[in-house]
Amino acid sequence: KHELQFGLGVGGQYLPHYRGSDETHVKVLPIPVVEYRGRIFKSDRDGTRAEFSLAERIEFNISADLALNDGAEDNRLREGMPELESEFQLGPSINIDLTGHGFNRGLILRLPVRPAFAVGSDFDYIGYMANPMLTWVQPKVFDKWRLTLDIGALYGSKDYHEHYYNVAPEYVTATRAQYNAKDGFSGTFTEVSVASREGNLVYGVSLRYDNLRDAVFYSSPLVATGDYWSVSFGVGWLFKSWTWIETL
Repeated sequence: KHELQFGLGVGGQYLPHYRGSDETHVKVLPIPVVEYRGRIFKSDRDGTRAEFSLAERIEFNISADLALNDGAEDNRLREGMPELESEFQLGPSINIDLTGHGFNRGLILRLPVRPAFAVGSDFDYIGYMANPMLTWVQPKVFDKWRLTLDIGALYGSKDYHEHYYNVAPEYVTATRAQYNAKDGFSGTFTEVSVASREGNLVYGVSLRYDNLRDAVFYSSPLVATGDYWSVSFGVGWLFKSWTWIETL
């Protein structure tokens, strides 16, 4: 059985120009809202993914993520440096159900590794990120809210860290020293989110805290803060749906 619902909504974020920046921006954008559930491919509040069951409590998952970095061209620490392009990630994850309640409730260990690409005039590979995390999901808090808590760490490849934190000799100034990034630990994060649905209306909000003080790039002159908070929200209206049964 396949179910597809489509709608429109608004999403917004308050976050730094990039991880480690102390300058922030607010983005509010119209967004399509799509929920699809098939035998393998799914797209809903848990993201867009392809799921393959490897064992009773182990799942192979392919998912995507997008970071909009526009706004960083005005960052004072990057003055005179090339503009940071937006970033797209796509990669696999092994998920392990730790409590035996399935992947929509209880405690889950997620082990994603995602190649990253800069999205601009070209589509360039810029390295990869590994992001092991523990996810706790409670689908019905007060019989209405889906509560998700993520606690995780980040590990970046050398070229990924270079993309954000390198300072080449031609960009050295009196207050910005040359810096060569390396691979390694990229910090920790904690994120709590709540989401709900009433009829065709879907909405949610998340609050995230990042700590970069032990990250390998923390000494980069492009890093201005060791921790920060970010907030995201979204609301949408699903106004069209289709259902069909696959026949062989």
